[in-house]
Amino acid sequence: MPNENKDQPSSLSTSEGTKPGVNRQFVSNGEIEEEIPFDIRFQQMVEKVRPYLSNLWDLRKKFIVFNAVVLAFTLVYLIFLTRPYFDSTVTILPDYGGKESSLGQLGSLASLAGVSVGGGSPTEIYQNLITSESVLSPAIYAKYKTEKFPDSVNLIQYFKIKPNKSFPSDLQKRDMFLKAFKGLTKGRLTTNVDRMTKILTISVKMPEAQLSADVANKVAESLDNYIRTKRKSYASEQSQYIATRLMQVKDSLNVAENKLMYFKQQNRMVIQSPELMLQQARLQRNAEIRNAVYLELSKQLELAKIAEVKDTPVLNIKEFAQDPIVKTGPKRLTALIIVMFLSALFSGAYFSFKNTIKKYAAIMGLDSLRIKRKEQKG
Repeated sequence: MPNENKDQPSSLSTSEGTKPGVNRQFVSNGEIEEEIPFDIRFQQMVEKVRPYLSNLWDLRKKFIVFNAVVLAFTLVYLIFLTRPYFDSTVTILPDYGGKESSLGQLGSLASLAGVSVGGGSPTEIYQNLITSESVLSPAIYAKYKTEKFPDSVNLIQYFKIKPNKSFPSDLQKRDMFLKAFKGLTKGRLTTNVDRMTKILTISVKMPEAQLSADVANKVAESLDNYIRTKRKSYASEQSQYIATRLMQVKDSLNVAENKLMYFKQQNRMVIQSPELMLQQARLQRNAEIRNAVYLELSKQLELAKIAEVKDTPVLNIKEFAQDPIVKTGPKRLTALIIVMFLSALFSGAYFSFKNTIKKYAAIMGLDSLRIKRKEQKG
């Protein structure tokens, strides 16, 4: 009996026969599943799509007219309304020397600018400092020679930023600066730090080639001046603190030395008394500690004075921005291809499924009318 059950599926397959072009195979539950060949499946798919293609062919004139209008508007916008822009870049190398001390000082300078940087390399701290008002303010108010104006103008004048008359007169200037600051940081100024090399790049996008290079260099110069000025200010404050502390330590050192000298004058035979020897050792150790602190503070004071008058550039700039000559954008051909592709895709889908869309829209409209009628009756 078990052998007869095992042979049952094969007898079924032979008795029923097979259709030409159709493969039969058994699934796990013993039922027979027909595998349709690719050409038949493709023909079935074509039959399903044929009505929609027929709709698109019937409405081909509207499809062509619609995409022609989109093409015309896109060409007018790209040719006459879009302005070319130029991109200039400044490259700043990381500081490879004195990493720990430089990071501590840069972190303090960043906090003074109102920027929270946490941990990171010097160039990552520079990246956060660049977008602060303290660094960008000199770049915004600096005068630049442009092709658009006969005289040198700042960025507020170049972009013709108007004051908001609703603000008081003392706040209108601040409002114009904030508009220029926002326009610069949101779209025209970009920074990037390479994860591997930690090299910082500052890129500025402007309508004029030379203006983009001048603004990029001005931002780098402003960042260098900010760090240098704040570093000198920090060194000056540190020098004042060390000088005050040095005077305090000097006074305590004089007291400790006088106590030791008075003890030796009063006790000339110290070696004969262990108690006196212990007391002398304590006084001498106290004087030596005060003296060591005094010497270290004297060294730190000299270093702080040197840093206070130091006026060397801080940034390790590999390459300043140059006139790019060739415009960066807009990429009109790429934009045109993308717009026309999307236009053909969505308009083709609409005209193909137009009847279906109208049918479902009518059904939804009828349903909404029925609901309103029920609400009115209720």
